[in-house]
Amino acid sequence: MARVNCRSHGDQERTMVCQHIVEGLTTRTRVGFFWSVEDPDASRPDAWCSACKERVKVTNGEWIGQALELAKPQVMCGICYDVAKLFHMGGNPWS
Repeated sequence: MARVNCRSHGDQERTMVCQHIVEGLTTRTRVGFFWSVEDPDASRPDAWCSACKERVKVTNGEWIGQALELAKPQVMCGICYDVAKLFHMGGNPWS
């Protein structure tokens, strides 16, 4: 499992999410939260927003061309991922 040193949470599991999930968490704008079920062993699988979900449908589920270009995958620590997932799925991680 790859690791990342998060400024807020220290040494954590490294995850990947689309840029819109990161931006939405920063601006507190919900953008949706989707992930692949193809790797059932992944505790925090790569995730993407509603808009990226629609774009990747056009490429038959492949992260190529415009789908990948607009997703601009970002590294996120495991705890930040959990916060983003809760928020983008309608919860309030700050309460």
